[in-house]
Amino acid sequence: MEMHEIKEKVSDYCSKDTWKARFPISIWLPTYKIGYAINDFVAGITVALTVLPQGLAYASIAKLPAQYGLYSSFMGCFVYFFLGMSKDITVGPTAIMSLLVSSYGTSNSTDDTLNDPAYAITLACICGLIQIVIGVLHLGALTSFISATVISGFTTASALTIGAGQIKNLFGISYEGDAFYEDIIGVISNITDTNVWDLLLGSVSLIILFLLKVLKDASMKWEERDRDAPTSYIVLYKSLWLLGTARNAVVVIASALVAVILESTGHEDALTLTGEVPAGLPSPSPPDFSLPGLMDILGVGIAIVPLIGFLEAIAIGKGFGRQNGYKVEPNQELIALGSCNVLGSFFSSYPVTGSFSRTSINNQSGVKTQAGNLVTGTLVILSLLFITPAFQYIPKAALAAVIISAVFNMMNFRIFLQLWKLNKLDLLPLSATFISSLFLGVAYGTLIGIGIDLLILLYPSARPQIKVEFLGNSFTRGQHRGYGTVVPVGGESVPDDGLLFGNRKFDLGTITVVHLLQGLFYPSAEFIQDKLTSEIVMNPKVEGAIIDFDRITNLDYSIIVALKDFVAAFQKSRGSIDIASIKGTPSDNLVARQVPVIIVFTGMNETIENQLKQAEFGDAVAFCADMNTALSSLASSYD
Repeated sequence: MEMHEIKEKVSDYCSKDTWKARFPISIWLPTYKIGYAINDFVAGITVALTVLPQGLAYASIAKLPAQYGLYSSFMGCFVYFFLGMSKDITVGPTAIMSLLVSSYGTSNSTDDTLNDPAYAITLACICGLIQIVIGVLHLGALTSFISATVISGFTTASALTIGAGQIKNLFGISYEGDAFYEDIIGVISNITDTNVWDLLLGSVSLIILFLLKVLKDASMKWEERDRDAPTSYIVLYKSLWLLGTARNAVVVIASALVAVILESTGHEDALTLTGEVPAGLPSPSPPDFSLPGLMDILGVGIAIVPLIGFLEAIAIGKGFGRQNGYKVEPNQELIALGSCNVLGSFFSSYPVTGSFSRTSINNQSGVKTQAGNLVTGTLVILSLLFITPAFQYIPKAALAAVIISAVFNMMNFRIFLQLWKLNKLDLLPLSATFISSLFLGVAYGTLIGIGIDLLILLYPSARPQIKVEFLGNSFTRGQHRGYGTVVPVGGESVPDDGLLFGNRKFDLGTITVVHLLQGLFYPSAEFIQDKLTSEIVMNPKVEGAIIDFDRITNLDYSIIVALKDFVAAFQKSRGSIDIASIKGTPSDNLVARQVPVIIVFTGMNETIENQLKQAEFGDAVAFCADMNTALSSLASSYD
């Protein structure tokens, strides 16, 4: 890169417009309208009614005390207000991120069922730093190499794992188990210890959550259908929609009231409760990077957690961006998300990302700008300050119902049937990701799926498609150039009277045409050389060959070396050799050459021709103009 180009890029990077894009608030805030405030305020409250019960619930998935779900729910809102590009995205704890966090920790010294929060907090900081670096270096496009099939397999397996892990809270039983199959075995082994109160409350909660979701969807359809209805109807529809949208909060509050009533009537042990949640905000403090065995415990989570977090956020941002007519820039979202995690870690947050369910609620609530995040974050802080004592009455069965209903829609089994009809090869990474995630954990399952995906992606480069044809028959070399209808070559025909070299019969059965149908890159060098050797060098009947490069746009060094080795082998087995390129105008002295032409390279563009000229094939190389010239060159070798 020239110095002036470097200066230009540095100037662009440091320009005012570039730095405004780094802080999207500087773009949307100057155009903010007073009328937006009502929409943003209502959306912020609605999202808060969802994030409060979800935060408490997701902390249990992460194997952390309940308050850490709330600690992770406010700082991301404030940071994204300044740095985020999407008006709809809400950042906070999610089911999948919580599941991943649970895999990278060590047992709490005071409670073996929970992990030490210090490791999750430090993981959040590390993940945030990685995401910021990737964003600053504009490497967000690397995530494009993770296919939708791997993401679908990972998401479905995660949903099953999360749901299976909550069955014990739904039944009021306890056992040791982390993986999907361990949860299934644990439930079956301890089914006789079921707490009937927990099971009853959990089952009713699930039914109510389902009915309220149906009610929410129906109210939206009714409002759309009755746009001209009286105001009272519109208010009713809005009320029903709000009731359905806040269904998690409704179920949790109602369940807590049931627990209070049971306790007041002397049945304080009937339900398994969340327990005491410390009041107040966490004291700001930096993550502890001196934790014992930090890197060994976090392991591959340092790579997997920031990657999955970004994939969740960017998929949500792009989806709602298309729906609402705005664009989300991946690298800026990485910087925003990374900043949420880094700053959140100073307030005891574990890794967070964009939440699909809460983003959908935010969008449906009519949010206008990122200011809705301010309302949500503020309400979470107020809840921590003033109402945490009430959280101790929330039954674990109710939180389990909230989680199960949230992850139910994440499962996508229809994709297996769709891929069976559309592209069976895609079933391989999907199935590998799904199965390995269930039995080895979602982190390793995702890595396995990505690995298989990359192998499928790279396989054509290592084993490009090659089609071999034998010309067969014979033709008489006549007095005219032109194509006839006797022998097909790559879709064209070679006449029996179209070449210049007298009237002697020339046997086309001794000529092989090799069509290279895909790009040539270094992984395929050995395969190409072996293929040419087996089809041409080792076949004593072949006296000449045409190698068709029509679909090839470039050659790397390894391929050129393989071609030179092939030329040397053929030259040694047949004698002199000549390579001709079918592009440009015929060389006047081509026919006069005394070196026999037994190989012709056709369809070569200017780049490949220049590369071969630089490869120094020496006197054995000649360049021809078109197919007739090439065949003439081959024929002249036998005069």
